[in-house]
Amino acid sequence: MHWHVYLLLGFCGFQLGGGASVYDATGRLNLSATCPDVFCHVNNQLVAYSSTPALQVLELHLTNCSRQSVAWLVLNLTPSLRTLVIRDCASYHISKESLRPVANLTSLQMQRSSLGVLRDELFTTVPRLLILELGYNTIHTVHSAAFMGLAKLQFLGLQGNGFQEIPAKTFDALAELRHLDLSGNQLTDLREEIFAKNTQLQTLLLNGNNLGTLHSGTVGSLPNLQLLDISHAGELKFQTLTLSSIQTLMVENSQLSELIISGSLIRLHAANNELSNIQLGNKSLVLEMDLRGNLLDENDIPDLVRGMWNLERLDLSRNRIESLPMHSSGSSEGPHFQELFLLPSLKYLNLANNQVVRLPPDSPILSSHLKILDLSHNLILTLEVERLTGLPNLESLFLEGNRLSSFDYQVFHHQHEGLQWLGLHDNSWGPGLYRRMYTYFTDRGVHVHGNTPQTSSSLVDTEGQAEAQKLDPVGVSGIHPYWTLRDILAFVTLLVVLAILLMNLYNILEEEGCLRRFRRWRRSNVPGGATTTTRSRARRLNEQDSEPSSSD
Repeated sequence: MHWHVYLLLGFCGFQLGGGASVYDATGRLNLSATCPDVFCHVNNQLVAYSSTPALQVLELHLTNCSRQSVAWLVLNLTPSLRTLVIRDCASYHISKESLRPVANLTSLQMQRSSLGVLRDELFTTVPRLLILELGYNTIHTVHSAAFMGLAKLQFLGLQGNGFQEIPAKTFDALAELRHLDLSGNQLTDLREEIFAKNTQLQTLLLNGNNLGTLHSGTVGSLPNLQLLDISHAGELKFQTLTLSSIQTLMVENSQLSELIISGSLIRLHAANNELSNIQLGNKSLVLEMDLRGNLLDENDIPDLVRGMWNLERLDLSRNRIESLPMHSSGSSEGPHFQELFLLPSLKYLNLANNQVVRLPPDSPILSSHLKILDLSHNLILTLEVERLTGLPNLESLFLEGNRLSSFDYQVFHHQHEGLQWLGLHDNSWGPGLYRRMYTYFTDRGVHVHGNTPQTSSSLVDTEGQAEAQKLDPVGVSGIHPYWTLRDILAFVTLLVVLAILLMNLYNILEEEGCLRRFRRWRRSNVPGGATTTTRSRARRLNEQDSEPSSSD
């Protein structure tokens, strides 16, 4: 009998906090008895509630509800509520009167609903809110006084909606705001004074909009800003972005051509732009720079990295670098020319996909602390291992996609016994060299990145074949040592296709009578291969010739 009740409740789409539902004598749901703990989850609730308040409930989740089933009256039963989460509900609005019973609310999250407008003074009845998450709704209009009364709010999420503009004083009331997410909307412009009152703002996410301009005063007046993300923000029309101080700047895929930061910076992610000029005020705090896919050349690098004594990661791949910078390179009139050119903390350097031809003997960019060096897909013709003796901590070296034909790999390994990863494929190695290097390094625990010798285009010398045949296990010596399972399957497939073609050819010749004529011709021309008719005729002639002689 009980399973019928559970099945009926399942059809009603009813689920509460993982416990059994309790109803009073009138058939109304007793929320207090159903949710005896501080947490309560209501999933598509379609029934009425009793008047017994659930004073113990501090966190309430309403999910998968229709417009009619978002029973805001349930908030009258939870006066102690601190956290309210509403997800996947077709609710079109929130009223400040519906939030009045939960005046002590500190967190409100409403996502994936049909909420379209944030009206003035909407949240004045919940002044203690610290977190307001309204991302991924259908908000198209935000009134200028929508956040009036939220003086304690620290987190505001408006991402993934569809609004195109924000009034000038919308965020003025949020004096304690720390995190603001406006990503994934359709903003084309931000007024210069829009964040003037948000001096505590630490994280500002503007990525994924259609910003054409970003005024210097818009973000330049935020003294505590730690993270600014304006990546994928369309084609930024401005040439210069000026910031006073910031920890992490993300400005990827925005066609930025010039970047000037007057203060300090710790991490810069500016990949896939058109940067050819980068100026940083305080370089001593920079730890990481991702500048791949820009227009920098070897003349831009010295002035950029000189003075970055704490720089640990530098990605310059897919630029226009033809040679590595030297001590005397760079502009003698630069502001940092008098500083000694060295990078004592650099551990990761990526120069892949440039036009580097050779390594200089003492480039400062090859720091003695380097652990990862990527020189793949350049134009390097020769590489003297002596040039790498100054990298005692090297763990990974990638040289694939160059024009190398020789490499003193044994000496190199003796110099770098801590090597863990090595990339050598897609070069112009001599016959058998790639296979010998691959075997040498793999036997010593080095992971050789790229193609194995079986799939490499490098030629195999006679000595290498003899060594490989000696290593053949018993029972498989008839298979070529460089044949893989793919090669064997391909060969069997070719044999099957050839057999099918021969069978089709045989059927065609048989239908055309070619084989029958060929057999007749063969029997008539092969000695001793006369037909039966011919032999019978010969026998009759012999008998006729013998008759007169018998009569005599």
